Amino acid sequence: MLAGVFLGLISAAPALAAPDGTLSISVSTGTPAMGDPVVVEVAANGAVDNLVLRWKGAAWPMREAAPGRYGGLIGVDLDDPEGPAVVAAEGFLDGARVRAEVEVTISPRKFAVQELTLPKGMAEFDNATLVRIGAEAAELSRRFSRATPPRWRIPFLPPVEEYRPTNFGARRVINGHPRMPHSAVDINLPAGTPVRTIADGRVAFAGEQFFGGRSVVIDHGGGVFSVYYHLKEFSVAEGQEISRGDHIGSVGATGRATGPHLHFGVRVPGGRVDPTRLFALPDR
Repeated sequence: MLAGVFLGLISAAPALAAPDGTLSISVSTGTPAMGDPVVVEVAANGAVDNLVLRWKGAAWPMREAAPGRYGGLIGVDLDDPEGPAVVAAEGFLDGARVRAEVEVTISPRKFAVQELTLPKGMAEFDNATLVRIGAEAAELSRRFSRATPPRWRIPFLPPVEEYRPTNFGARRVINGHPRMPHSAVDINLPAGTPVRTIADGRVAFAGEQFFGGRSVVIDHGGGVFSVYYHLKEFSVAEGQEISRGDHIGSVGATGRATGPHLHFGVRVPGGRVDPTRLFALPDR
């Protein structure tokens, strides 16, 4: 089944051919913008042992899509600086270490500025709340750092039937003070609207958070995670195996939300990417 997942996937690069004893590498775009996901394909003239994808100082497992062909997914974070960066793959072929790399140039992207006026109680927090917020963020970061075998496949499935996203990357100013950019999309839908998972995976988190309210995070392997916040309820448990399209909960307004909506985000190796661009990746 996996043999056709990556073949023909790279629209911006020719088919790969690896000379004897080497790797070849290609990316779906050489000029990704902030927030862009990038598909990486590697070819070899034999099976590669311990093959990893290296990006921004970390290593992530790749999936064998067909004999001698491997695929991975990385991203340009919405806060990454412009300029050149190197994507590499390395492993062992016939007992010898092999490496291939390609340079990409991160291009700029303009994001909206969103000025919000909120009640003081929604924008300023006491020490106990700040401690809770910090602990929750640290725990999620720990879970996002897990490197598990890739289980995702293209195309990814939008998390709701009526996918109308807004606000990705918005630079937020709350009560006159700049805050962190919005690292996900907001999807405004009635409370109770079913929410589904975008790909196969395992539930990495299911619980309550201060900001996210009832929240679910799914590990799709290879450093790819999907995030679902403000749920009215969730119907999955941590550690549960889950398949693309499975029901995981419904739209709500729990946590720090001013009304019913789904806060939906995707993280890949390299950071936070625009889910809408993830869904637009070539799938032929």
